[in-house]
Amino acid sequence: MLIKLETIGREIAKRFKNERTVKYTSIFLFLFLFVVASTSTARVAAPAFAASSHSAAAGSKAPGRGGAASPALAASSIGMPDEDKAAESVDRGLCFTAYRVARGDTLSGIAEDFNISLDTVVSFNGIKNARSLQPGTLLKIPSMSGILYTVKAGDSAASIAAANGISADRVVEANGLGSGFLDAGRRVFLPDAKLASFTLREISGDLFMWPARAWISDWYGWRKDPFSGARSFHTGIDIGVDAGTPVRAAMEGTISEVGYNSSFGNYILIYHHAGWMTLYGHLQSTAVKEGQRVAQGQRIAYSGNTGYSTGPHLHFSVFKNGRTVNPFNVLH
Repeated sequence: MLIKLETIGREIAKRFKNERTVKYTSIFLFLFLFVVASTSTARVAAPAFAASSHSAAAGSKAPGRGGAASPALAASSIGMPDEDKAAESVDRGLCFTAYRVARGDTLSGIAEDFNISLDTVVSFNGIKNARSLQPGTLLKIPSMSGILYTVKAGDSAASIAAANGISADRVVEANGLGSGFLDAGRRVFLPDAKLASFTLREISGDLFMWPARAWISDWYGWRKDPFSGARSFHTGIDIGVDAGTPVRAAMEGTISEVGYNSSFGNYILIYHHAGWMTLYGHLQSTAVKEGQRVAQGQRIAYSGNTGYSTGPHLHFSVFKNGRTVNPFNVLH
């Protein structure tokens, strides 16, 4: 290279007839071309970095209909080593966006806007009741669909993947896992996995259908007793239907009791999945037997005015693990 530069220098310096001019001209050209070459190399490397930065920013962009987003963060925030943060966002593509809930937002709408499943939003944010979602709440939105899983003793990437019907390689890649058993208590992300349908229904508040459609004549909670006027707690809601109106199972389950008592008159108690039970009271007649399996929406009785009642209506109570809950919060 230096020989060529010196030759060029000689050509340029011919008119000067001076060897010293040749020498200095060659050195100047060498330095000039070195600087130009270094600048070109830097300019070639820049677009790749810029494209990478642009991709991360695009992934963190919030939908135009509301809310606000912060820059995407690496998936290592769910339990991966700090030194792997940059590698996770580039190599494995798992990152999340912080989204601020806007007025009118729903979890299903947010999931649709970010092109992920409802299960993902629910699981990644530990949501227990979708109806409690409030404007201003910050949600973590992963860049791909999946759920968080807490490792149990004896779990491995392969066993977790098999139990959830997903690829073990995807679990390893998304979490940077090695082979063998995992530490119990660690949280890992399971790409493409879904929550159990019943779990999602419970969180979404879509467990129970109305056993009968009509106006609510009395609400859940403290009230004045309709006969004595004393303050008492009403353990369900009263649905103001006419006598003889069909009553339907609010959710699939097994008939636990069919009987009569002085408070509820003719009543039916249904046991459902995961500790849920429903009670139907003041019935005119029943159409099921104890131990019978019933489907959601199946007719189980006819409303009436039996027991401690001021007129025809249906009393409906909901229990979770033996404790009453407000039926209005779980009906859809």
